[in-house]
Amino acid sequence: MQNKVLSAYRKVQAQTAGPGQKIVMVYDGIIKNIKNAIADLQDLKPENMERIHNCIQLAERLVLELRLALDKEKGGDVAKTLDGLYDFWIRHLSDANVKKDPKMLDEVLVMVQDLRDTWAKAAEEHRKSSPSGQ
Repeated sequence: MQNKVLSAYRKVQAQTAGPGQKIVMVYDGIIKNIKNAIADLQDLKPENMERIHNCIQLAERLVLELRLALDKEKGGDVAKTLDGLYDFWIRHLSDANVKKDPKMLDEVLVMVQDLRDTWAKAAEEHRKSSPSGQ
């Protein structure tokens, strides 16, 4: 029952979030999955291997979604820089998955958290300055 309520809440939250908030939610998903993989790698057991793999792959897919959403024509140098960064993250996550290396995951995690915080601050400032509050 609790999972259904939480799922419904998340669905409504995603549907009503502004563009900046949606980006922050994607970053939160990346962070959550990397942290889950790192935690499972601390206690590396055969039964954790599939979960580790799936968490890292989901993080990669979320980064790819961010990358595909970039408007390289309108975004200029910022979009090009983010594209390169996202490409690095995807490759680094993939390598970490193959090697089952928590240090490689942690390297990406730190960068993702920094950029997530930047997006969260920008989204909040935009929300405050927007007449609609979104």
